Amino acid sequence: SAIDARKARGKGYAMSLQVRKRIEQGFGWIKTVGGLDKLPLVSLPKVRGWVTWTFAAYNLIRLGGIGEWWNPSPT
Repeated sequence: SAIDARKARGKGYAMSLQVRKRIEQGFGWIKTVGGLDKLPLVSLPKVRGWVTWTFAAYNLIRLGGIGEWWNPSPT
């Protein structure tokens, strides 16, 4: 790893890894479920609309899981 052992042991580094994982999960969902990995649209307004709706849907799913009024994963 490019990070030395002293930094890797710190609280800030551990928190940074957790936040980074949460952000990467969101973008992974948006690319796979939201369909942004291969977008079938060409014009900028259409792409902008698709991206806006996809991010809005992801935010609703996250809020539902945080607020505990919806369980995003089946149990």
